[in-house]
Amino acid sequence: MKETGVAPGADETRAEVTQRPANRRRALVAGLVLAVVAAGACVVIYRERHSFVDSLRRMGPWPMVAGFACGLIGISATYPVWRQVLQGLDVDLPWGAGARVFFISQLGKYLPGSVWPVVMQMEAGRARGASRRTMLAANLITVLMSCCVGLLLACLLLPLYDAKALGRYWWALLALPLLVGLLHPRVVPALLDRFFALLHRPPLGEQLDIGSGLRACGWSLLSWIGLGANLTVLSSALGHETFSTAVLCTGGMALAFSLGVLFIPAPAGAGIRDVVLTVVLTTILSAGQALAVVVASRAILIGCDVALAGLVAVIGGHRSATGSPRGSAPARTHR
Repeated sequence: MKETGVAPGADETRAEVTQRPANRRRALVAGLVLAVVAAGACVVIYRERHSFVDSLRRMGPWPMVAGFACGLIGISATYPVWRQVLQGLDVDLPWGAGARVFFISQLGKYLPGSVWPVVMQMEAGRARGASRRTMLAANLITVLMSCCVGLLLACLLLPLYDAKALGRYWWALLALPLLVGLLHPRVVPALLDRFFALLHRPPLGEQLDIGSGLRACGWSLLSWIGLGANLTVLSSALGHETFSTAVLCTGGMALAFSLGVLFIPAPAGAGIRDVVLTVVLTTILSAGQALAVVVASRAILIGCDVALAGLVAVIGGHRSATGSPRGSAPARTHR
């Protein structure tokens, strides 16, 4: 059995107290970012109000439904990424139990600080026999892997649509070499071991299995394609039904999401993601149309997160009520 989480001690209590001011600062920064972005969006919507309202009407219900289906595919594929990383770290959560932990914890990303999904996953993993340190490593590796695959996809697709695209977005790709380096199976665990040593905590003692890492990258690619399809469907409803639109939307979504994730203070990338997407889409849409697509996509993806969390909660509750043991077994390890 894998080592279990260590009971909270004095060091951990002091660390939590020390983190409180930092959490308040992150919440303040997130609030300021959201306020500035909201004010800017209100100004743009007011200036482009006729185009904005007309674009929402032109989309109609069926593109929204199709966008929701694509969003479900994109968001659902993020779970196998996380699960493959866990398996690569020798933690084997049952499929159902892991899905409940993952999708319900994802609702925490809408709170300021972007740390709540990590906290929820650490506690859930500890309850199933996996250490908090391993769950923390799995979350960090999953985030870094998704960002790396997303930025690589943006590097490929945006220039394919427009050869000058990288000239406009080169600054966003500066993090790519660092992210690629962090994806090495030994790097993140080694950094975490150093961090735990500073806190006088036991080391992680894990390395990501390469095969699991490659499978996780494949699922991440599917996730980006689904999220890009969500944006493509909505843009196509405004008269841009071309292959180049799909290329631009997928590359733009990968770039915007990755930047939103890397900007930790903003909840769920709010503000950063929307601004980048709006800028990307204005190459084929008017400002009002681009903003309408971005707002509709944001609302749909939030709905997908809520729907998936509700679905796994209902299924889990039904299994508990019927006494089914499936999905409730403790985490197993390969070692």
